[in-house]
Amino acid sequence: MWRWDQGRLSYFQFDALRQVASFIQTNDFKTATREQLQNATGLAFRAPETHSPWRNYSRILKLCLLVSEIEGFAQATPIASILARDGLVTCDEYFHFLICAFTEPSPALNNWSPAENFRYPLLFSLKYILAKIAMGKIPVTSLDEIIGAYRESDFDGTENDEQFIAIMRDDLLYENSGKSISHKDLQRQARESLKVISQISYLYVKNNDMIVTLDREDAHKVFQNLSAILGPRENDKDAEIQRLASFFGNDTTDIILGYPSTATEDTVESGFVEGSKVKKTHIIIERNKRLRAEFFSKYPLATCDVCSLDTAKTYPWVTRILDLHHLLPLSSGTRVEKRGTTFEDIVPVCPNCHRAIHRFYDAWLAENEKIDFKDIKEARDVYQGVKNRFTGWIAG
Repeated sequence: MWRWDQGRLSYFQFDALRQVASFIQTNDFKTATREQLQNATGLAFRAPETHSPWRNYSRILKLCLLVSEIEGFAQATPIASILARDGLVTCDEYFHFLICAFTEPSPALNNWSPAENFRYPLLFSLKYILAKIAMGKIPVTSLDEIIGAYRESDFDGTENDEQFIAIMRDDLLYENSGKSISHKDLQRQARESLKVISQISYLYVKNNDMIVTLDREDAHKVFQNLSAILGPRENDKDAEIQRLASFFGNDTTDIILGYPSTATEDTVESGFVEGSKVKKTHIIIERNKRLRAEFFSKYPLATCDVCSLDTAKTYPWVTRILDLHHLLPLSSGTRVEKRGTTFEDIVPVCPNCHRAIHRFYDAWLAENEKIDFKDIKEARDVYQGVKNRFTGWIAG
């Protein structure tokens, strides 16, 4: 079984990683104080007073391929340099790459040896659930089933679609295998790593289930374009982190992320003037069918967050006419907590206001010569600007 970090999901959020990546461009994380990191990122970096942030949190940065230790210093990777620049890559691009690069064993952890027989557990996991969709199976897969399928197969994650189809048999067998892991820390770490990658725009996680919201054609195309980052590997684990990170670029995964069955049309319909990759990521999250169903199941609202129109009372023959609007930077995925995908960055808006919000974003970004918002605060402030400028309904 593969290892991961445990109990620190908030530090694996895409926006948090971008904040850390920005900090380490000009600061040595190894000597950084807790106060410096808190001020720069807004994260607590809690640890005993006797422990430095590097001692307690360097594993997270190494797992995410943001930093390695070279000659006693924390050296930022090419990935960190790219993530530090607003809107250069999307959450989807980054996590697809990380999935293709992460190995068992990992150079971020102990017992590294370049001579091992490497497996790609996250790549296997994503391919497994995409293959189920491409076959027409239900889009819901338990985390334990994914883990069990990895345990029971001898796959390393590089196999093709026909090979994956061949192992699609007894879901319950795999689920029981995943639940029966005797080393519960390993089980929790594997589950948590799967929750981390569920920030991808077409994924949604609820408790112990992962849901894919792609159609069969798009799922098959994404599967076909997933490729492991292979060797030869470095003898030194920190050098291996830098080697893996060197494969990442701002156009690394564009071919994967077209989602041709939905994304192009949705970009036009959403109100955006043009469809950059960060806008497409934003839209796919907002059109995530499972996210929408779960949101309105938990919050059965009918009122727009911008104009306060009660769509149920205005149109009494419907339950509601509302979209979901994602409040984070356009390149960001949904955030994930222990129980799954969180709704704290989602608001319901009517279709007219939703299109108006996106037009406002277009104008604001163009005026400020930006591709995307810098961080969560800026994104929320601009959204609040939309609400402040709304003048109310004016009859013609």
